[in-house]
Amino acid sequence: MKKKRQAAFPRAILRNLADEIKKMAGSNEGRLFILEMVEEIPYDIRAQVIEGLSAFYEDEIVEFFQMLKAEYGSEMESLCARALEKFSMAGLDISPPIFFRGSFLRAYATCSRHTGRLSLDIAWKASGKGVHVESFYLTFNADGLHSFFLVENMPLAQFEHDRQVLGEMVELSFDEASLLISQAFALNLRHMSRPSVGRFLYQKYLSHSIAISEIQERELLHRISPRLTPRQLVNSFFYALKYQDLSYILSLISASNAPQALQQFDGFLKLGKTLLEGQVEEVYASGKHARVIASSLGLKDHELEQYSYCFYLVKVGSGHWSIVDIQNLPPQAKTRTTLANPLEANVFCRVYEITDMDEFFLVLDKIDNIREMEELPYGIHMRLTCFEDNFNHGVSFFTGVIADMIINGDEFVVISREQSTAAEIHKLFVSLSGIPVIYRGEYEVSLLTAYRYLGGNYVYFEDVLVDEESEQVFDDGMRFISARYLVKDYKKVWQRMEELSLVEIETTVDYRVYYQLEDRNGAPAFFAEYILGPNWLSISAFGELDLNKARQNLENEIYEYLEYDGMELKTEGFFDILTSEVSKENPGLEKALKEIYLNKWYNSHLATLSGMSPSEASQSEEGKRLLWTMFKKIGQREKKGLVPGQQKRINLKEYMRKVEQGKEGKI
Repeated sequence: MKKKRQAAFPRAILRNLADEIKKMAGSNEGRLFILEMVEEIPYDIRAQVIEGLSAFYEDEIVEFFQMLKAEYGSEMESLCARALEKFSMAGLDISPPIFFRGSFLRAYATCSRHTGRLSLDIAWKASGKGVHVESFYLTFNADGLHSFFLVENMPLAQFEHDRQVLGEMVELSFDEASLLISQAFALNLRHMSRPSVGRFLYQKYLSHSIAISEIQERELLHRISPRLTPRQLVNSFFYALKYQDLSYILSLISASNAPQALQQFDGFLKLGKTLLEGQVEEVYASGKHARVIASSLGLKDHELEQYSYCFYLVKVGSGHWSIVDIQNLPPQAKTRTTLANPLEANVFCRVYEITDMDEFFLVLDKIDNIREMEELPYGIHMRLTCFEDNFNHGVSFFTGVIADMIINGDEFVVISREQSTAAEIHKLFVSLSGIPVIYRGEYEVSLLTAYRYLGGNYVYFEDVLVDEESEQVFDDGMRFISARYLVKDYKKVWQRMEELSLVEIETTVDYRVYYQLEDRNGAPAFFAEYILGPNWLSISAFGELDLNKARQNLENEIYEYLEYDGMELKTEGFFDILTSEVSKENPGLEKALKEIYLNKWYNSHLATLSGMSPSEASQSEEGKRLLWTMFKKIGQREKKGLVPGQQKRINLKEYMRKVEQGKEGKI
């Protein structure tokens, strides 16, 4: 069958884009702006647009493709190679350009490493009269190398004056600056988030062979952090734990005791456990010694776990406090504060109708510290943030969050823990002239209710309030969750999947389907589903614990080839893959999926069964009562026709048959 030719972009549009590139290609500031333009092109059509630019045989376009190759690496390597080969055959010079020449002058960083954020300015002596200044905003969390910009030909005197005016800044060596940039960039790779554009310029720091010992690194982090009190230091420890800032955590603990002291935090430092709360409760200090009692609240696969700790600190020669030991206090050692479940908190929601979307976005642009969190089916989730700098208070579930803002179709909703905050934001909108929204009302709802709306499954906010059935979507207790990624290098990701012990389903569709199975009491049971598309990947499993294990297993060694795109709860879930085409090609697949699903269900510990598995529940009176309650709900839904995706395929009799087979030992 003849392959359908891909639609091309109008040449006039590409010509305009090529002309814009030519205008800005003469300077590095212009090149950064070009990259910002590239990032604005929707991901689904970006490669097609860029490939279209290879039709223009001009030196500036050749340089553009060389810049893309240096900037994006393997993500655009094949695309750029094809374009450069065309240019070479046409007689154009495709020698890689040198984007910057200069010698390192000096670098300065803000004394704010303890906050997990710092600004870094690096001056280079270039060919002009002034200096070439590269400025970074580094965050030691999932955002990693957050921002990069440069000023070319700045007078040296102005650079020095600006450093003095900006307050306390610490001078760094080239090695030290490179280390901080590399650590922030490593967090982009680890969290599979996209770093700031400009890698074609800042690659020199990432490629630099850093000759800094572990002791020197500790001293560096102490120099770019202020002296903290024992209370502030332990609270900053919890902040770093929340954001997985391991290098800062290690700088707080004496080198000889770090491995032992961190053992009880392994769950937080690896995928699987989330730190919801962490705070100091009591401090006992005398001279150069201090003892700090603290507590934390963690969430693991929807189970809350509370811990209490005793931190032992000593003051070292530099005047900083250092943690020499951390002990996990026994459960019977009651602390002063019992941390409440933050998921049970109520929040306040103000609902507005948007009358002019374009004008509304212009209004949002005037508000500082709004960041985009994720795209929703019909809108966007944003967050108004703030930062904690003094650490007199610990980590809470709402740390750093002033309000969540959701655009959902023509509806705008502000969600805040404090009613006064929602009211202040309302006043802010009212104070802005010509605000294109109409206020519709305020609601006090549970946090979980608010986040159901945030999931993007409702057209209007009030639908959440009347949807009484929504809490009971998963009557059999199984929650199918999916993690999504953009794939930067298909070949590398595919090779990694081939290394795993996965079962591939043979199909002719444009994506690959894999299943990972596990042994459950001698029977094959579902563990995870992997679907690899041309430029995307999804990993799905039942519950956060299994999903995190599957993610860890796959992501290992290929972080740089993936970009994490978020998670979703898949109510249509497990049997979604059974399209008419796939079912026709694999007639026995539905039966096989039913079997591995039921084996998984039968041996899974479910909240609806008070933490028991159906296998365990069938062996006690209380368990049988809970099982029959579950079966009753499944039966009621079948009668109403209100069944989620997996229950369209598995009926009540099949669940009951699985339990009976288990009793008879036939599984």
